[in-house]
Amino acid sequence: MRKFLFYLALLLVGCGGSLGGDIAVPVSGQPSVPPVSKHFPEIIDLALSPDTVTYMEGNGNAGVTAEITFRDGGQDLQTLWIRMPDGTTIEFQESFDTETGTFVENFAVSSERIGALTVEFWLVDKAGDSSIHRFAEFSVTWNAQSSDWTSRLSGLPYALNDVIWDGSVFVAVGNGGTILTSADGIDWVARDSTSDANLNAVAAHGPDILAVGDFTVLLSTDHGENWIAKAGPDHIGLAAVAVNSSHVVVAGNVPDLFGSLIRISADRGDTWQDADINCGFFCGFFADLYYRDGLFVATTDRFSSDGRVIVSTDGVSWTAILVAEQAGLFAIVHDGSKYIVSGGNGAVFTSFDAFNWMEMQTPVADVDYLSGAWNGSKLVFAGGYSWRFYSRDITPQFEVPVGIASTDGGASWEIFNIDGDYQSCGMAFGNGRFVSVGQSTTASGEGAIYTAE
Repeated sequence: MRKFLFYLALLLVGCGGSLGGDIAVPVSGQPSVPPVSKHFPEIIDLALSPDTVTYMEGNGNAGVTAEITFRDGGQDLQTLWIRMPDGTTIEFQESFDTETGTFVENFAVSSERIGALTVEFWLVDKAGDSSIHRFAEFSVTWNAQSSDWTSRLSGLPYALNDVIWDGSVFVAVGNGGTILTSADGIDWVARDSTSDANLNAVAAHGPDILAVGDFTVLLSTDHGENWIAKAGPDHIGLAAVAVNSSHVVVAGNVPDLFGSLIRISADRGDTWQDADINCGFFCGFFADLYYRDGLFVATTDRFSSDGRVIVSTDGVSWTAILVAEQAGLFAIVHDGSKYIVSGGNGAVFTSFDAFNWMEMQTPVADVDYLSGAWNGSKLVFAGGYSWRFYSRDITPQFEVPVGIASTDGGASWEIFNIDGDYQSCGMAFGNGRFVSVGQSTTASGEGAIYTAE
């Protein structure tokens, strides 16, 4: 660009122009007009007071003061714009004719959702020129209450990834081939899985229990006491499994290549058939598989976004539906009338047919809901701190409740924490209680089990 201007200057001089004080006159006889210099406003400093409030403070709306220090070379500042966490914008007329200054504005922020929220600010002058947008973080915290969850096991050498109730016992699976069973969720027995693979998911139908993991499929027909290895599909790290009276369906991804694959077996895992999932090579990372009322339903997470629900009536042909552009999808629950899927950053969606989905309002922003269960009247989801924290290599400055529960189908929610930084990876209900399995902390790799009535 500088070379272009230099050669342009030489051209003007060579054509009789001047780089001195005279104004060059073109052939038309009209004097050229030098370009008008723009003076963009600038936000020098920005502070919110308060920058942290308590959940539901002010009956759901907290008053906040923004103090803004600015610089504006054009001395024609006109408007302050604020974009709220829900995407709505507020306009304030300012009308400053000074080059620098400080002013304050008051506005309300919703305190109905716990987490670290972002408020966006920018200035506009009378010429319509805008400042660079500035962001301020506003936190809604939770007054921690005593937990209704009781620790049953902790400090296990391997993380636990999933749990089911098969009608008689709970069966939990985890890394290193870990399998535990319990009749009541309180006392647990370790079982010999015959494998040291990381087991990611477990499902049951009638007497058959299937556990899957890294290139591994295990079958038990005696409530998880004994296990045999089946012929796992080649080249797939299995992440999810569902089973009905006639078929086993497994889903996973090709290591390193990320390719998304589903396989189906009509002989309880002896042989496998390819499925057509109709969403290209990479649909995302499979998180859960569920069978109910003639439908197989799967969820995927595509790098914490583009969450898809993938549906099939036969396990062979699948339809992929993009449900959540800004969140991955994890757990699937059915409450007797509708499917409910939970996902990243507090996302929960519901559908009566598994094809058409509606987002539900939830009270916590910064939790990934990895597990869920329903007991006939109460719907419960739990998980751990959102990827938003770990992508910034920080941990929350305040305790975030990792669970939500509803007794009215998700119209309203109660919030709870299970224990400190515990992350719930799997949940089931049976024998009168909820059982959650997971890790003592997200990065600990130590398994833990909690129960709640």
